[in-house]
Amino acid sequence: MPSPIKIGLDGSWQYAISRAALEKFVFGKDIIFTYGPLGYLISGSVLEKNFYAILLFRLILEFIAFCIAVATITIQKTKFHKILLASSLGFAYLLGLSIDYKIIFALLMVLCWDNIINQKNLRLWALGLGLISGLCLLTKFNIGVCILGIIILVILAQLFKDFQTRSNFSSSFFALSDAVIAALTSSFLFLNPYLIENVKQVLLCIFIATFSGILAWFIKVKVLTKTPSINNKIVSEKIYFNNGFYFAYIFTILITTLYLSPILRNYLKGSLEISSGYSSAMSIVGYHRELGLAVVGLFMVLLILIQLMHEEFLGLGLALVFTLWMSFKHGYIRQDSGHTYIFLECLPIIYSIAIIKLKNRFKIFKNITLIYLISFISIYCLAPSQFGQSNAILGENIIKTFSFNNVMTKVSALIKPEELRLNTINNSNLELLKVKLPENVLKILSNKTIDIIPWEISIVESNQLNWQPRPIFQSYSAYTKFLDTANLNSISRKSPEYIIYNFAAIDSRHPFFDEPATFSYVVCNYKLSSELNEFINIPALSKLMVLQKRDRNICSASVKSEQLSLSWNQSTKLAHTDSLVRASIKFEYSLLGKIYKTIFRAPPVKISFDLKDGSTSSFRIIPENSENGIIISHLPLTDNQAFSFFNGKWNQRVQSFKFSTTNNILYKPNIQITFDYYQIQDSSISIKDKSLDISTFKEITFLPEPTEAYMGVLDSQDSNFTKGDEIYLHGWVVDKSNPQQPLWILITEGTANIPIAITQTGWDRYDVGEYYKNKNYNQSGWSISLALDKIPGKSHLLKTWIYDPVTKTAKQLQGSHNLQINQSS
Repeated sequence: MPSPIKIGLDGSWQYAISRAALEKFVFGKDIIFTYGPLGYLISGSVLEKNFYAILLFRLILEFIAFCIAVATITIQKTKFHKILLASSLGFAYLLGLSIDYKIIFALLMVLCWDNIINQKNLRLWALGLGLISGLCLLTKFNIGVCILGIIILVILAQLFKDFQTRSNFSSSFFALSDAVIAALTSSFLFLNPYLIENVKQVLLCIFIATFSGILAWFIKVKVLTKTPSINNKIVSEKIYFNNGFYFAYIFTILITTLYLSPILRNYLKGSLEISSGYSSAMSIVGYHRELGLAVVGLFMVLLILIQLMHEEFLGLGLALVFTLWMSFKHGYIRQDSGHTYIFLECLPIIYSIAIIKLKNRFKIFKNITLIYLISFISIYCLAPSQFGQSNAILGENIIKTFSFNNVMTKVSALIKPEELRLNTINNSNLELLKVKLPENVLKILSNKTIDIIPWEISIVESNQLNWQPRPIFQSYSAYTKFLDTANLNSISRKSPEYIIYNFAAIDSRHPFFDEPATFSYVVCNYKLSSELNEFINIPALSKLMVLQKRDRNICSASVKSEQLSLSWNQSTKLAHTDSLVRASIKFEYSLLGKIYKTIFRAPPVKISFDLKDGSTSSFRIIPENSENGIIISHLPLTDNQAFSFFNGKWNQRVQSFKFSTTNNILYKPNIQITFDYYQIQDSSISIKDKSLDISTFKEITFLPEPTEAYMGVLDSQDSNFTKGDEIYLHGWVVDKSNPQQPLWILITEGTANIPIAITQTGWDRYDVGEYYKNKNYNQSGWSISLALDKIPGKSHLLKTWIYDPVTKTAKQLQGSHNLQINQSS
């Protein structure tokens, strides 16, 4: 059903692609994403003007897919094959098979019909499917790639057969050309929203087509007809080349798309960058048992497909293998409950299509594979808690799908679509109230150009802002150097007047690392708004900041550069200077790593920092864009620290850092780093870190008896860790006489009270404020991470103290932490 606007990471990009299509943004230039200008039809949010287009498009696709599925089941000659195919399709539907995979499997089911594609109609199929794949490229890039890949594999299989039989080779070859050129044509025409308006461009294309047609005619008449060595059969073949049009058209479309109007080239380039970067930037390594079961299932089905290809179904077999790999990669790059079910949905359908073509051959192995797939699916659906999945998802989907309310809602939608449209718009409006900005903020932002960092684009619609987006409009998606550079070029060429910023990131990344070059530009060219010099809290989001464009860039050109080569897990100290330091980090894959990443995924890379206060923090870093230069000298860890950072107080100085990953053999052993130092040309910015240096703590007076002047507790429980891990301590404390006063929290080890780290209160603890009915306690929290490899020995008693740096006295906070460190896991 058409979806209303939703808030959150996914809801925001769904709104963004609908908004971009409505405003005729050029995809590949103004917007770079996995979805194209038609993507809103399958995954976009409903806006005022696109409801009926979305509804009609989805109804047509669902109806076609349903008819193809029913027809494929009906033509099967045995009850077993009918039940097998029907149950696999029904199972995938109940799990929530997405509309893009319905398109793919509809095509695969058509290809399994007997003699549906033959030598007589091969070129017509190639032309039609090429046109469809071009349109699919503009909906979701991966769908278009999959469909075009399927038809190319089918034609290549036919070419192989023709080569063996030495017949009809030219016809199959031109069918391959038909498919590619048709895909280019349809995608080019629908990608450019202003093609018809550009009269000069159209006239130039006509001129080139005419010239190339005359050239092709000249070659045919003056050269080929006078060359006796040319096979007469090929010359007389009824192909488009006879009138010169075919090659003229190929020449024209290639020149147009690659040179005259490169928007298609840019779109394909950007989409390829997103797809290739996804394999490393978005990878999640889940349960090994879960992955192992999936790999076994994949290889068992693969063996059946190999048997299928050994028969007369080479093209279909290759198409199914390609789809099997695409679904496995899609499902297990990001190995979580939202993605692994993609592979689970696709595997039984691929198996069923292969089985119905093999008929009664290889019966024993087919039955073994079927038993395994049933077991595999049962483990996921009936015992999902063992694999980190949400419980009883299949049962919940069955109940939801066939519930009376759900059925009647969809029936009502077909009968009363206008009522559905109004309800959808109303639901959007209710959702958007959660991201409504205060009136004083809207007054300042009115008629100003705005961008959003990192991802909550729904704020634009809720507040009717003048959105001026970066091409990769959600920070986490700038996976590669190319994508980050595209954002940098956009924001530096046409800078928005204000940025609504939230200090947040996904997958344990640091917010400054998502788009390193772009964010470095933001740091040097934006500051906290002087008119909105406080956090903005709205129902769905807290601690928003409004950044205002500076009059000038405060970062000078790089005044100093240093190069360094590090090994994995090798720590290096960062020189202390009164400069902003950026590190261009170049990770290189080994040959095995390149193969592994292409076929599957790349393991996450982590950077670990030691800070001046003795604490340690680790963040995920993206290998493909880190060469653009991450800010490494000053890294805020909390919303409050980020607020201070943009307000001119650059604390949290990094002392040292190192890199690690779970599988070093996939990368080359050395990591190349270039440090660039930038002088800050703004006297209002305090770049020196004023936090306390734990290494200087001496002659402290410890007062073991808790004092009534303070109230707080260490929340962390006793725990066991492995050497090399990080320990996370947290708690809360307030000064009763001045609850909003930040307090220093000192961590010591052992009975000798050896100082090992220090931090400060200021973290959100709304639970404390609510419990004591005092809002002044809301920021009483503190937390700190410690690297266990720096704490010698096995058993430790960690204590927390309230520290006064003026009197050098420490008052013990209630609670202690018993820590047991194991030498190996």
